Amino acid sequence: MAKSGTTDYRYHEGRRVRRKKSAGWRTAQIDNADVRQSFEPGVDLAERTTAMLKLFHNMRAALHVPDQPPEKAPPSSGSGRNDAFGLLAAGLLNLPQPYSPIKFGLVWNIDKRTWVHWDGNTKSPIARNLLASLGLGAPLHGKHADLQFEMVKRQTDLTEKIRPPLYPFAIDRAAAQRGAPLFASNCNSCHGGPESDKRLYSVAEIGTDPHRAGMFTQKLADGFNTFLAELEAEGYRPPKEVGVRSTGKYFAATLSGVWARSPYLHNGSVRTMQDLLTPSQQREMRFHRGSHVFDEGAMGYTDEGAYILDATASGNSNSGHDYGTKLSAAEKRDLIEYLKTL
Repeated sequence: MAKSGTTDYRYHEGRRVRRKKSAGWRTAQIDNADVRQSFEPGVDLAERTTAMLKLFHNMRAALHVPDQPPEKAPPSSGSGRNDAFGLLAAGLLNLPQPYSPIKFGLVWNIDKRTWVHWDGNTKSPIARNLLASLGLGAPLHGKHADLQFEMVKRQTDLTEKIRPPLYPFAIDRAAAQRGAPLFASNCNSCHGGPESDKRLYSVAEIGTDPHRAGMFTQKLADGFNTFLAELEAEGYRPPKEVGVRSTGKYFAATLSGVWARSPYLHNGSVRTMQDLLTPSQQREMRFHRGSHVFDEGAMGYTDEGAYILDATASGNSNSGHDYGTKLSAAEKRDLIEYLKTL
């Protein structure tokens, strides 16, 4: 590749291609130690996140994909959370979105759902994985993706076979039996039955943090659908119908394997199931994330780890979802035991 003034030249399929040099082309200086993979206690996660943002910028700059890192780095997502669609919107569509980190989505029983993600916005698993691959650094030259489509398809097919993990500790079966009717009367109306659009609920109805639902607009959905329709890759065929939509709502997923999904709510702002069954105004406002120690009684991971979640920060609200909070302490224990059996 040759460069001249503010224009650079690259060769594609034997032809010399002239492109205007982007303002975001210049690479950032990074110390190798700042992007090492270890996350031992004491690491400054904010500094590590900033360094990783610079690394991703350099990767895209090397491919001459324009991007402009923000002057002020956003707060780190923390253990088990990210702002996936925000990154994809900025990287693929040049449509930066308000920062809205959410916890990692469900990875089991995906084949039982038509529309997936916390807001039910995607019904094409292969499209979802293509967007993620290209938005996070797979080479993209104009509308042509330089990736192994058959490998993306294989990985997608494998993920459709994942099933929920069984609870690995002892369960009080008598308490679980008492908890079954409590689940039926307090949870099943939203989380039971076929996984259809009837399980989409407005923010006003459930009262949880609105950022994720509001961020994914129809304009954003249309942008991703257009991107997928125009995408070129060896072996790839554009979808015949749109696979991305905006709902502005949240989906009540089936609670299989719910014991392993702590912290709870779409943004991971409630540490344990015991906390989720507590009135929202009494829930923990700050706790550590990243623990590998499980609290069997409260059903969730312990308050340990390198990252602190602050529920007062934008996008981190732990409000809403007050279902079951009026049960007695004994009833809550029974319900938690039943949830372990799912």
